Parts: sequence; C-alpha cells; structure tokens
Amino acid sequence: MPALHLALRLDGSTLSDTFGSLEWVLANARRTGLSLQQMSFDAGRANVARLICQADTVELLELFVRRVAHGVDLEIVDAEFTDERPTLTEPEALAA
Repeated sequence: MPALHLALRLDGSTLSDTFGSLEWVLANARRTGLSLQQMSFDAGRANVARLICQADTVELLELFVRRVAHGVDLEIVDAEFTDERPTLTEPEALAA
C-alpha cells in the first residue's frame, strides 16, 4: 500500500495554536481517506511533527500534501512517498 512519510514544522510562537494546527492536519488526512500508521511530535526540535500515512493510491497521498501545503502556521519540511506494492520478479507469460 502506498505510504507517505511527512515531516511538518508547526509554528511555535505564542500567537500560534499548535494543537489547532495539528488537529487541522489530521482532519485533512481523515477527509482524504488516509490511515495514520505512526505519529511523533518533538517540541524540543522546533515543533516538528512526523506522520506516516497510508492510502489506497498515491494520488490520495499527493492530494493530502497539496492540501497541507496551504495550511496556516505550518511548513512542510520533508515529504517522501513510498509504494510498497509487490514487484514481479519473473516476467509474466503472455496468453496465446
């Protein structure tokens, strides 16, 4: 299943709502049809949140990243897509 490894920097200023920003990101993931596999947050390193999400298609993951890019009080630090579909090791025989 395709996966997305996403690192976000949430604005840590006193005017920003860190919980609100993270909630907005997670709500967009849910609305896009992603499943959250793992999440970590490091307030000591510039409020960096790391998410690993999966979806049925890479297109859904790309849509999610485009939506998050328009978010307020956050910055995409890194986004890595992986496609964990099995690969064919032997060529398939053609039907006669």
